Amino acid sequence: MDRKPCFSIGDEGSSLFTQVVQQKVDTALQKIHLLFQKEASAPLADLERDLRAWTRSHLQTEDIAQVLALATRARKDFSVLVIIGVGGSDLSARVFHDSFNHPYHNLLSVEERGGAPEVYFTGDTFDPRKLIGLLEMLKARKLLHKTLFNVISKSGTTTETMATLMIIRDALDAASWQQHVLATTGLTADSVLFRMHEQSPFYGGTLLPVPNGVGGRFSAFSPVGLFFLATTAGKGETPDTRTQAALEGVQQAHENFNLSYEHQNNVAYQLARWIHLAEEVDGTKHPSKNTIVFYNYADNSCLGQWFAQLYTESIQERGGGANVINAKGPTSNHSILNGIIAGPRDKVILFIHWKELGPDVVLPVNAGMDNKLTELEGLSMTNMQTASYRGTALDFRENGVSNATLTLPKRDIQSVCQLMRILMDTIAVKGKLQGLHLDNDGGNELTYLQDGVEGYKRNFRSFALTPSADSK
Repeated sequence: MDRKPCFSIGDEGSSLFTQVVQQKVDTALQKIHLLFQKEASAPLADLERDLRAWTRSHLQTEDIAQVLALATRARKDFSVLVIIGVGGSDLSARVFHDSFNHPYHNLLSVEERGGAPEVYFTGDTFDPRKLIGLLEMLKARKLLHKTLFNVISKSGTTTETMATLMIIRDALDAASWQQHVLATTGLTADSVLFRMHEQSPFYGGTLLPVPNGVGGRFSAFSPVGLFFLATTAGKGETPDTRTQAALEGVQQAHENFNLSYEHQNNVAYQLARWIHLAEEVDGTKHPSKNTIVFYNYADNSCLGQWFAQLYTESIQERGGGANVINAKGPTSNHSILNGIIAGPRDKVILFIHWKELGPDVVLPVNAGMDNKLTELEGLSMTNMQTASYRGTALDFRENGVSNATLTLPKRDIQSVCQLMRILMDTIAVKGKLQGLHLDNDGGNELTYLQDGVEGYKRNFRSFALTPSADSK
């Protein structure tokens, strides 16, 4: 099967941009491509310094081997895997679970899951309802002692995550709770989890690294995401085959990113160019766009959640950068589509179209239902999904709504991971187009920072540690 993704721009989208504006952006892309070409031969230490070590996560054989060894062992030792994390620490695992595991994974028997553990997520909120329910469920089913809690935090101080760990530690046996916890964290004494491990080792007697120079939203193909992917390998898979499929997709995207920026297979540059032009164009006929609707044409929501964090946390700097709305087709056609068609023209639409969704089902013939439904008999649902995508894209074009489509061959591990890496590279190019690498007082590029959250953290601690009378 051809694994090359295809990027295409709808008719309205291609007419938005004047030749002068396009030439200006293309000149910038040439310079950006030279910068990234130079980086290709740079030592890893340089990439770590520049927070771009994520571009080589798929080549870190030692980390990958450690992930596979721990995943294989954990599948034998535990019946349940709980991810404790928030934001970049857990969103990639949520994408993998949403995209690759059986939709009713936890309801299947161990045999039907191919030996994979049940899967749950926590640690992303202070709202205790689901955490209480999770612990109650595990205790009632006598599974608490068969559960591995993978706590993920580079600093070991992420408050939502560590507060959850404290509650879970209190629920476990005081003498052996560490053997139910696998920590993924920074491997220096700056990490609280590292220091805890030094005092009393966690499961496996080792730590999984959040590598230097890899920010949370770029960590999917480091141990942060790969441990989950490997551990939940299903029927007909192994931790190794699953991981290799993911890394093959990432490698393909990596190779394509090193092609000429004008090459048809270098989707990251094409996509960054289109998004940047849409944000930059101004005027009365074609006003600049401040919203990207990420329209994943599949029954998956987590990929859009992951992209929303990736884009907004990276690109919204210095007063610029678009918002992202997470949509899925055709579900969102019955909610936000009217606003796209009839509302303000401040949006561009990025469709993610899958040629193959996986196993298919055909509507029965001679079903004996109403005559108005007869014409649907014999159609496959995958073909209907494609027809729905094509009809939506055409409707947008006919109504002057700028849209583009990224088409992938199949919704499988290799293609999804290739897409994720393409989107990460797109952000890297877009950040430089936006000038986020310039005039930053010698510090890291703004694309890879997230200083905006510091005010929340500071204010949270102030209110939490000195509660007001009406909060008691």
